Amino acid sequence: MFRYARFFLGTLLLISGQSLCATLALDFIKPYDRYLWTNEPKSKGTFQIDVYGASSFHERGVRWDHTKICNVLQIWQCDQNALAMVQGFDPNSTIGQLAAELNGISDDGVRGHLIPSAHFHMAEFGISGKYWLPHGFSLGLFFPFVRMQLNNVKWCDCTKEQTEADLLTKDLLTGNLAQNVCNLGGPDICSGWKRTGIGDVSAVLRWEQDFPQSKPILTNVLLSLYLGLSLPTGKTQDEDRLFALPFGYDGSPGILFGGSLNLVWKHHFCGGVDLNFTQLMGDTRLRRVKTSYDQTELLLLAKTSAHIDWGFLQRYRLYLGANNIIRGFSFDVNYQFQKQGNNILTICTNDYISTIANSAESLKQWTIHQFGVDLSYDFGFDFAEDARLTPSIIFFYRKAFKGCRAILADKWGFSFVFSF
Repeated sequence: MFRYARFFLGTLLLISGQSLCATLALDFIKPYDRYLWTNEPKSKGTFQIDVYGASSFHERGVRWDHTKICNVLQIWQCDQNALAMVQGFDPNSTIGQLAAELNGISDDGVRGHLIPSAHFHMAEFGISGKYWLPHGFSLGLFFPFVRMQLNNVKWCDCTKEQTEADLLTKDLLTGNLAQNVCNLGGPDICSGWKRTGIGDVSAVLRWEQDFPQSKPILTNVLLSLYLGLSLPTGKTQDEDRLFALPFGYDGSPGILFGGSLNLVWKHHFCGGVDLNFTQLMGDTRLRRVKTSYDQTELLLLAKTSAHIDWGFLQRYRLYLGANNIIRGFSFDVNYQFQKQGNNILTICTNDYISTIANSAESLKQWTIHQFGVDLSYDFGFDFAEDARLTPSIIFFYRKAFKGCRAILADKWGFSFVFSF
């Protein structure tokens, strides 16, 4: 039995090690989350409807060095560079002519720099249906809905008023930054927003099998594997709004695959590992891109057709807990790690340079570390054995405590499950 378990884990780890390269450094509810699937295989013909939701709080950002906690608008740079914003354009264009007027002004690290800040919040809701097939297989369909909000947007101008260069920078750029950015074809950088809509719909085929053990301590081993497809039904990133994030994989379909190994001791205590991977398919559409190496992510004026090759998304979860420790009450404590490597842009026109576009900090690797607690109760213990409907309820909490180029958002959530 353990020979197969070692082969299963080794194969998945080998697959994940082939690439480090998913689109958003933010923790969404995923169709492979453990609390959306029962801990034990159900009998053939069982049908489940699941209503679930979650809300974030204590949202903050973390920069590239893993330690500097910051505002969510500062996860890629601590400030935004308005002088660099106009670089890299055709000298005969409106932006190029403005750059010529500012050509003699040097960037001293303060002049033309602004510090952005805002409050970000996300809530999720979803409905799923799962049906148990013969031989340990089950099929699940997941329909998520997302609500995001950005408010209290502020820009602090660091430019002093001591020299002629300072005054010219304020007059031409930072004194009326929002209007200037808009006039030059950039996004709306000062208005907050609320966005609500469907996320990426997913279908997952799962196999799981018990392997009872005739040992005094280890009493069961549960193996599971899954393969799924994520469809690009969610809202994509709004390139004309500040930090208007996508409701999923930003318009790209994805292949979901992975599995888990669950060990049960003394019939109640359990522990194991979940391995989850997503390979996204690239897509082409209009995107904001850098035209100069010195430009910063929130002040990009150029928008052009670009193809993106998404990185390989990995998520690992370790947990310890107990099943049905008091009638139908179960719990586990867990650690979760998510990672995405570098994404690659290819400019589809001759207007801009792909090498410069790929220097964007937002395309680089991100990570999130989380600690979590899951509590559940199966009301089947309070119903007759032949009851046609048995509900269960799950509450979960996630504490994000470390990461890189990511939004660290604590989260609480629930799942109501009805088994027929």
